[in-house]
Amino acid sequence: MYRFVPALTLSALALFAAMPALGADYPDGFRPAYPENFDDYEPLGFEVGLRYWYSKGEQSLGFAGETVKANDTSHILEGHLRIDDRSTSSYVKGQAGYAFATDGSYSDSSSAASLDFSGGQIGYAGADFGYMPFGTDTFKFGGLIGYQYMKESPDKARADFGADGLNIHALRLGVTARAEINDFFDINAELAAIPYADISGQTANYLIPTTVIGGINADTLSASLSGAGYGAAGEVMLGIHPTENMVLRVGGRGWMLKGPATASVTYSDSATPGTTVKASQVLDGLSLFRYGLLAELTGKF
Repeated sequence: MYRFVPALTLSALALFAAMPALGADYPDGFRPAYPENFDDYEPLGFEVGLRYWYSKGEQSLGFAGETVKANDTSHILEGHLRIDDRSTSSYVKGQAGYAFATDGSYSDSSSAASLDFSGGQIGYAGADFGYMPFGTDTFKFGGLIGYQYMKESPDKARADFGADGLNIHALRLGVTARAEINDFFDINAELAAIPYADISGQTANYLIPTTVIGGINADTLSASLSGAGYGAAGEVMLGIHPTENMVLRVGGRGWMLKGPATASVTYSDSATPGTTVKASQVLDGLSLFRYGLLAELTGKF
């Protein structure tokens, strides 16, 4: 019996010696956990930079057959950050922006005159999570989910009326895509539905034709709003890579919301400060939108 022990020992050693060679050959249908060029592989990618958004905005309210609007042109500076996890084809990104200059006008449907203004509080902040499992190494697409807060308060100078603008909390669900065209160009695009947006706050003060309401000669109105909106948002950017770690992008962005809302409307007589009448109303229509051109300078590493 003992004469078989050396033979068995030699066989076991030969089997263990052959295992590394066998382990290097993966059966069909399997692949290594890391790419072949693992020494150069970077699973995470970062982008951080600044954007300028030349934007046009509008707030529109309809009630009792009357429509009042505030239109503005706002110049917005935005900071943004994006982190890509290449191993899972996912990313997270965030951005926040605020207008450093705003001009516009108020108007109503029954008067040819409008009131010009300068100033306001236009801003936003939000974040998205995206997953892009489809496509190739140069073109990927998938879905996104995100949250966006927006502050829409044109004409900050109306502080005498105590207005603080509209506050919007929006859910975003959509599709996203990225194409990398050689080492010098890229295209990023996204289209998102906004199935729900909580809208609350105070509108601008609108000039209206002088009307006798509740015993006063009302010539301005503002409204405290509460509503649930819905809408859509989209963005497309073309990027140029002058260096390995720098990206210049240009493109466009827009979003819109509409939906039912209730309002507590305050009618005022400007000739008699402090003379007001309040009335609760269901709005015939509420719509908000903002769109414009984007320019971006980003560091990539």
